[in-house]
Amino acid sequence: MLDILEDSLRYSALFILTLKVGIWTFALTKQKYLSTYPTKWFTVWIGCCASLALIEWVLVEYIFHDSFPYYTTHIRPFTKAHNVDHMTFLNPLHYFARFTFIGLFFRDLVKNKNWKAFFGYAVLGLIMFELIHVFDFKSYQGYDSVSPTVKNIYVLAGSGLMLYRIYIHPNISVTLHKNLYFWIFMGLFLPALAEVFLEFIFTKLYQTDTISFYKWYLVRNASQILGLILLMVGIWQYKFLRFLPKEY
Repeated sequence: MLDILEDSLRYSALFILTLKVGIWTFALTKQKYLSTYPTKWFTVWIGCCASLALIEWVLVEYIFHDSFPYYTTHIRPFTKAHNVDHMTFLNPLHYFARFTFIGLFFRDLVKNKNWKAFFGYAVLGLIMFELIHVFDFKSYQGYDSVSPTVKNIYVLAGSGLMLYRIYIHPNISVTLHKNLYFWIFMGLFLPALAEVFLEFIFTKLYQTDTISFYKWYLVRNASQILGLILLMVGIWQYKFLRFLPKEY
């Protein structure tokens, strides 16, 4: 059973990697449309996600194996000495990327000066929070529920606010399903909503029940896949971006 779950997680992670690279590649081909709007920060963020996912895949599939020439003599002694978990040690970089670039995306898309200031300060505050969490609490050493919970609440609040402002904005000449921002924020909101509940059980299961942890982690991966598909739909609507306000 455990082997089947591990294989399922591996395949789902590879599919997520493929989606991230695909979205990033598609966004790069439309940069001349996206770069003059707040969507430039979204492109940078999805590029960081794709790059980190690719690095993780290479490390897990090739580097962290006895067959790799330097693993036994150099890498394994280092990771054991610092209690590094091979599956989670890059997670803080994901949080840094999301706190920074999604925060800047929120900041540049809102028109209200107070909201702009809020998101600007939130980016700085969350980066400081993650630095403290990494260096003081060694969050790279195992599964950490605090950072993802903070990340999910932040994304839920920010994307929820933006969905509301999109809904009430009076001067939009395109239908909702053609609104690039609507699909992007739905792609952020729904996985964060699923994950904010899953985080309550992940920590205990990670320590006590590996099989159940893997099962629920597959649910989490499924929510990520749904979110990435919605992000792809959003970028596909790039041609309508010129009809949308730069700020809400």
